[in-house]
Amino acid sequence: MLSAAAVTQCRTKDVAACAAEGASLMAIQTNDPRITLAAGGYPLFVNGKIAGGIGVGGGAEEQDCAIAEYVVFVFEELTK
Repeated sequence: MLSAAAVTQCRTKDVAACAAEGASLMAIQTNDPRITLAAGGYPLFVNGKIAGGIGVGGGAEEQDCAIAEYVVFVFEELTK
């Protein structure tokens, strides 16, 4: 399954803020089955192009984001 971060090319935490009631992307997750707005979704880029995404969930939002950010860091180091 595609990562929501890969589909939107941004962190799902940021998409969730725009999907709140009355916001510009309100209810995007109900219109696109590829979109799940858990906070730990991050896109992965190689040479400025989307290569995929990761999703981390199960802990507190801060924990999920910290793990995802570490994975992005390692990915970027490996793809330099």
